[in-house]
Amino acid sequence: MPKIGELTLTSVAEFDFKLLIKALGKGEKGSRSLTFAEASLLIQGFAQAKVTPVQMASAMMLMRVRGETVAEVAGVVAGLRHTIDMGWSQLNVEIDWPVYAGKREQLPWLLLVAKLLANHGVRVLLHGDSQALPHRRHVESCIDALDIMRCEDPLTAKSELDRSGIVYVRAGDIAPVLDECRQLHQELGLRSLIQTAVRCINPANAPLSLRSYFHPGIDKIHQGVSQTLFEQHSYQPGVVAIFKGLQGETELNPRVETSIRIVNGLQSDIAMSKVGIATLLTAFSGAKVGQAELSEQALALLWREMTPFDSDAMKALMSCSMIEQALSSVQATLMAILYLLHYKSEDYSSDLTTEQLKKLSLQYWSTRLIVTDKTDSMVNKEWLCAV
Repeated sequence: MPKIGELTLTSVAEFDFKLLIKALGKGEKGSRSLTFAEASLLIQGFAQAKVTPVQMASAMMLMRVRGETVAEVAGVVAGLRHTIDMGWSQLNVEIDWPVYAGKREQLPWLLLVAKLLANHGVRVLLHGDSQALPHRRHVESCIDALDIMRCEDPLTAKSELDRSGIVYVRAGDIAPVLDECRQLHQELGLRSLIQTAVRCINPANAPLSLRSYFHPGIDKIHQGVSQTLFEQHSYQPGVVAIFKGLQGETELNPRVETSIRIVNGLQSDIAMSKVGIATLLTAFSGAKVGQAELSEQALALLWREMTPFDSDAMKALMSCSMIEQALSSVQATLMAILYLLHYKSEDYSSDLTTEQLKKLSLQYWSTRLIVTDKTDSMVNKEWLCAV
């Protein structure tokens, strides 16, 4: 049975989307993967109700069984970006921080790093979907403890970014079609390439975008997707950092050395490199018990307490081992971000050493309660990016 060749694509309104389902599902020998352009058109068609839920679910599952290709994931990302309100792309944001995995037990210590950076003038956009894996602890459930606002539209997000430097946005508020995709996932009980693609949308075109993964091989998918989107000019010039996150979330695990793949799309020639963030906790144990019972107020208390190991209020909530693990997660994640901000700065000429990163991260963490005006924040940001 001959494969269906590359199709002549028209507009979303005119295209017969059954042809894409046939291409994916025409028997063992007759089927094929979608091209970048076809995958992009598919998700745009679903967003405009030209692709039915049955067709979309069929396409997602056929790609899942065959194994999603880089071209398919990248095409879906490009298509999703076409569905986004232009107001999101016009926001002034330095770090795109997708937070979709959640954690099994631990609190999202990454929020402390994001808030710290915002206090120093680095504007951060967090986005996630707490309904996708409701049994896990998601960032959205903890943002109130640190006075981080959830914004539903670009205008509100711009105002809050100007005020505090940080916002959280639900995926469905960025691209409503993602809510429809989640409903299909929950009805089918299966994952699809959408869950990889949503992490890559970078709605505000931030020059630094983070990607975390858990399962082996996903890092190579993310690298290929980022490279493709830079080559297709779907992404604006920038840097994408890919690493295995703690329980899959966009936070470093301080108990292991973390290798970060960097896709540098700042120039026309896309470059690949790697950097390692050293282990901060070796032969460490004793922090797991009681993590699930921690309330989000532990985040606020850890933010406020300058000497947490001496704080009765802190020790009433967390054991010394839990405090040490939390602070190490903060430090490891901050070390990675400091390296990446330095890497993408115009003053970058050589790498920061592990000892420099440790010293800088502790220095910045110690200044978290110092409130500066906007002018001081901009000075701090420029110095931080150049360190």
